[in-house]
Amino acid sequence: MAPRYSLPSLLLVPCSLLPTQEMVPRGSPQEPPASRSASPNPNPPTKRKAVATAATEPNKRPRTDPDRPPAEEGEVQEDPSNIVAPIASAVPVRRPRAGKISIRQCETLHNKYHSAGRMLKYSGDARFWSTYPPSHKEYRALADPPPPNSSYYKHGGLIARLELLDALVCFTYSIWNRDYCRRACNSQTWYTIEAFLVWCKQKWQAEESTPDSEKAFLGLIWMIEGFIHGRKLVYGTAKGSPVDRDLDKLIGATRAGISAAATDAHPAGAILGMGSLAPKAGTTPVMLPSPASLAPSANSTPTNRDGGTPSSTAGSAASAAAPHPVTAGMVPSTLPSALMPPEFKHVPLAPNVVAAMENVTVPVGPRLLNELKNESLGIANAAFCMNNSQTYLNLPIMARFFPTTFARMVSSTLSPNEEHEPDFEDEEGELFWPGQSSTGEGLGWVCLMGKAMIKEFGKAYAYRGLDGVVPKPKPEEEAEAAAGSGVGGAHNLSGSTPLGHNSPLPLAR
Repeated sequence: MAPRYSLPSLLLVPCSLLPTQEMVPRGSPQEPPASRSASPNPNPPTKRKAVATAATEPNKRPRTDPDRPPAEEGEVQEDPSNIVAPIASAVPVRRPRAGKISIRQCETLHNKYHSAGRMLKYSGDARFWSTYPPSHKEYRALADPPPPNSSYYKHGGLIARLELLDALVCFTYSIWNRDYCRRACNSQTWYTIEAFLVWCKQKWQAEESTPDSEKAFLGLIWMIEGFIHGRKLVYGTAKGSPVDRDLDKLIGATRAGISAAATDAHPAGAILGMGSLAPKAGTTPVMLPSPASLAPSANSTPTNRDGGTPSSTAGSAASAAAPHPVTAGMVPSTLPSALMPPEFKHVPLAPNVVAAMENVTVPVGPRLLNELKNESLGIANAAFCMNNSQTYLNLPIMARFFPTTFARMVSSTLSPNEEHEPDFEDEEGELFWPGQSSTGEGLGWVCLMGKAMIKEFGKAYAYRGLDGVVPKPKPEEEAEAAAGSGVGGAHNLSGSTPLGHNSPLPLAR
């Protein structure tokens, strides 16, 4: 059993950045408290920039959540260029290795986080409705609202977004567990969370005033989507997959058609590069070389004299080595070598033979055509998602705003293929940077990293995850409320997840 280590405190953290009880949560856990009077540092850094009190300009898109209140009078703002990112020198706790994981264990995790995702999703939607002004058509008051002095009340919009993101991570981790133990990828199951993923992305859409710590969560959503595309691509074209088998049949039929076309175009000689040089029946044989073209013997008369013209022997030898006139019209084929029959590879062919081979066509079934189109779109989508992800979420961003999660990844002893080892709820154990989506793996690491980011970021807002969700009403209470008020009942609120996606996962088959 590996030894356990406690998580030491972070190094290089300025005392003025340490949290105090008077600290009011801001849009980012790295932002300074509202007042410096209670700071334990007697000598605060001198490189500070005071912000004069001014009327704040409205955002381009109004926000309904009171996440980031305007700067108070006399508040000292931190210049982002002068913030030193805390560097974590801590070593994460080395947990005992679980080894292989069974399908039963994966199914247990699948069911657990499917249920957790449903609760978090309902709570996120319900909390969003409660943050609208009472006059708004989609306003829905909570049956048991949080106390006015609580973080859940002051930052209701941000808490709602965290719950929705938490739900997305739980749903993704749930589906991944079912795939992981079977070493497979059920594309149809992954399609069921597309609408909810887009919904979360809209809620975390970055604005000019959005801090980088929150933009990192948008990058996380893009990363989840990119890794889903990558997984579907790799498993969808793996050896033995339906697409792979269909392509093998198609290539075999194409190769046979090319061979038949070449034989029909020139039945007298399949190998035209050398076979066409052989004399045909009934033709005059090629004349033997003249004695003059032969090398001079001891009894022959010299053909060269001092000061005379050079002998034509060299020219005659060059003429003999030159290509035979019958090959003048031959051309190479542009077909891929893998499709060419062996006897036609790397030899010049007659133009009519080349044309016959290149005009061969084979029928492609609708299913294969659709799969190939999906693969093409998947490659483009994966590249687009990962390009957006790395804009907002990368290792420097992790080191600056999520130092604990960063340390758990860079100081890890886990390997890329041990996604099943960490506990999803662990806040001190080892993690691993997700790596490359083109491998088809790593989605489990994305979920584990995302859960750790949510927990680390949420501490500044006293985010409690499942312990703080808005409870879902019982079916009879929900039906009664819908029938009585007519709000959120039969019609679909524009501020909620589209109908049909309340349960992102299908029933077990």
